[in-house]
Amino acid sequence: MGNLIGALKLLGWSNQTLTPNREEDFVEKNIGFPCRVVTGNKAVQSVFDIDLFRKEEFHFGVAKIRKDFTKGVCPSVTSNGKIHEKNKGFLIEVMSKAYGEILASTASAVLSNISKWGSKPSDFEVKLTAVVVDALFPTVFGKSKPPFNAEEVDLYADGAIELRSDILEAIAGEDLDKTRQALLSILGKIKTSERYRKLMDLGKSHGLGEEEATAQLLFSVVFNGLRGIRGNLLTSFARLDTISAEDREELREEALAALKKHGGLTPEALEEMPKIESFVLEALRAGPSPDFFSTIATRSTTVKYTTESGQREVEIKEGERVYASSYWALRDPAVFDKPDDFVWRRFLGPEGEARREHHVIFHGRLTDTPAANNHMCPGKDVALSVIKGSIAILNTFFGWELQEPPVWTGTKIARGSQPDNEVKTKSFWVQRPEDLKEIFPSHFDDIRDMTTCG
Repeated sequence: MGNLIGALKLLGWSNQTLTPNREEDFVEKNIGFPCRVVTGNKAVQSVFDIDLFRKEEFHFGVAKIRKDFTKGVCPSVTSNGKIHEKNKGFLIEVMSKAYGEILASTASAVLSNISKWGSKPSDFEVKLTAVVVDALFPTVFGKSKPPFNAEEVDLYADGAIELRSDILEAIAGEDLDKTRQALLSILGKIKTSERYRKLMDLGKSHGLGEEEATAQLLFSVVFNGLRGIRGNLLTSFARLDTISAEDREELREEALAALKKHGGLTPEALEEMPKIESFVLEALRAGPSPDFFSTIATRSTTVKYTTESGQREVEIKEGERVYASSYWALRDPAVFDKPDDFVWRRFLGPEGEARREHHVIFHGRLTDTPAANNHMCPGKDVALSVIKGSIAILNTFFGWELQEPPVWTGTKIARGSQPDNEVKTKSFWVQRPEDLKEIFPSHFDDIRDMTTCG
């Protein structure tokens, strides 16, 4: 019963279940399984050593991947050793190609979707999911007929994982028929997309068969990509509602100048938006996705780390589970001043650059480069580009009023990094229309008339 009670506590109280005592780290707990919970920033970084810690295949902490949703192929994010290197090498190359197109695709996805929203968009979170799907999927798969559908992609992501506990999974009672139908539909679209054959040839060059390559792409792009980007984009959008009008104008002026100078959302324009970048990085610090790293010790070892009480070390046994909380690592007062405050300028300037070494996100340090011999997400740069680019366009050219202020308590495991309460908009409108027409003329007429849509 210990495992069940531990899982219930985590599901009911999420990150607050792991609230740290900053005098100690590597604390023994049961969160659905016995483990060492790690919350200090420097100690959390120790789990990135793949020689000492490995991923549990097909598992994310208290959840596990449904093998029939990947045809028994272990996704890169939970694989190890030579298999991981092969899978990761393939995905890195895919994402490298997508990166070259992602900003143009993001601008098109944001503006074309907004043109359909109208002045009172309902189901805002679903609409933001559609933005991410339309930005990400064409850069990876190319166009498909019919196009990828946000609702079925979300359905697949819901069904792709299940709780480790059979009892809790039975209580959750998901409709797997719908999720499996979504899976078949997405697979069909992937296989008819214009780049499918090239992707399979690329997979073959990395030693992957067609089924393996398809499974790697499906899970990585749909679950890790869509869910991760959507969660971080939504929380970044909601955080705009928590800063002053003067601060939002400061962000707006920076983005507008860069967009005008470079004629749209380009790599050069994004490079000249350090304030937008700092804002997004702070949003990801305050509400990271993923908010934990679940590992298993590959051998007995001594881990040295530092807490407020000084230098410490801990003996980890071979096979012991280590569950590292990025949520609390990013609230460690030893490396972040006023960690509970949202300080959007935190990552600006030389001091802000130095703080990035302590920003643990996307299964690594923000400063890490995705490689076959680490677990840093191969789509890190793609994801950050979608989030930063979307926030730059939304904040610069549009205004909105939310139905209620966003709230984050760290207790809602189902919401992840997103606000506890669903983000809903009362109203949505165009601002700076002349600048929008100048920079994005091909979308202007549709957006100008958006008040008559939706």
